[in-house]
Amino acid sequence: MITTSRREFIKATGLIGAGLSLGTSSLQASTNSVPTAVPVNDWEKFRQLFPLDFNYAHFANFLVTAHCEPIRAAIDAHRARLDRNPALAMDYDRQEVWQHEHEVRTQAARYLNVLPGQIALTGSTTEGLSIVYSGVRLKPGQEILTTVHEHYSTRYALQYRTQREGAVVRKISLFQTPHEASEDQILDTISRSIRPETRVLGMTWVHSGSGVKLPIGKIGELVREKNKDRADDERIIYCVDGVHGFGVENLSFPEMNCDYFISGTHKWMFGPRGTGIICAASENSNDLIPFSATFSEAKNFGTTFTPGGYHSFEYRWAASKAFELHLQLGKAAVQSRIHELNDYLKQQLKTLKGVELVTPTSSALSAGFTFFRITGQDDEQLAAYLNQNRIMVDSVSRDAGPVVRMAPGLLNTEAEVDRAIQLLAKKV
Repeated sequence: MITTSRREFIKATGLIGAGLSLGTSSLQASTNSVPTAVPVNDWEKFRQLFPLDFNYAHFANFLVTAHCEPIRAAIDAHRARLDRNPALAMDYDRQEVWQHEHEVRTQAARYLNVLPGQIALTGSTTEGLSIVYSGVRLKPGQEILTTVHEHYSTRYALQYRTQREGAVVRKISLFQTPHEASEDQILDTISRSIRPETRVLGMTWVHSGSGVKLPIGKIGELVREKNKDRADDERIIYCVDGVHGFGVENLSFPEMNCDYFISGTHKWMFGPRGTGIICAASENSNDLIPFSATFSEAKNFGTTFTPGGYHSFEYRWAASKAFELHLQLGKAAVQSRIHELNDYLKQQLKTLKGVELVTPTSSALSAGFTFFRITGQDDEQLAAYLNQNRIMVDSVSRDAGPVVRMAPGLLNTEAEVDRAIQLLAKKV
């Protein structure tokens, strides 16, 4: 049940209204109108859209997010229609099915400043990475260059490619100490590591093991410079795992200067669980071999590389509302608020004796993560202690670990940061 205050907020911000109708007879939003911006300074009202138990401070929404009111309403409306007459909804109204998917691509394209045909729909970052890394075309002798900092989804996608075909994968370290990482060091390391046989460069925008944010746009500029004298079949294909910057950073796809951007939408974007995208630099990509048959029209990259089969369509189709929501909030306002909270947490952690910040202090090299450890403390026990005291965090041991991971975001407050600091002060 939506409370009166929630209903008033939803109506006032236009999240559910004439321009964003969620009725079962008309589930398509107007793509030509610009929605009214949400009051960016009233984040408490924004929090009211979520059914979270706010007796807890939720600093781990980077794992998977709760469904907010507009997303739940869209899922329910799509599900109701599917349940009334599944065959009619899925087969006889095939054009409408495609239109629902086109609407998701359209809203994602608005968010990223691209064309809908550049957006393929997936179920997760992991699925998207598998599609790209298993499908990218390699000639004998060409290699994939990536880093030791990648999530295991990338590591296994590349490992399986090696096992199947003998593909050469080379890994480099971009920094030794995350907190002391520098942009110049990262760019210089990548530049020196690229060889004539390097065909694919695979990078992660924001590292989930350290919180380091790479300058992906500048890396893309570097790749373009390297590509100037290369033949088309030797051109470096630049791929970005972007899940922990997507929904945080105010950056459009053209500014990323990459060929493929892969992300889930059920984390920072507040999208339905089990949804994700791949954004390609062109509607007509010849760099990849399709991962599976599509149930779509197969007219361009977006439709051809959307895996077929019967999915949780009510979730996939509701993903359009997540992009609308972020556009209404304002990408710049979202970035500002998330960085503001992380800056505040970092400042407070520095006041505690024995705390080591792992994530860089500068927002140029960090996003929505703040990772730390405490001298003499076990990270898993420390995370459990915070969780037991209703501060939801987690710990991780890979890459720069062991660390405690906190991610202050739009669903948090400064008062919650203060609560966490007070608890940590008892441990130092």
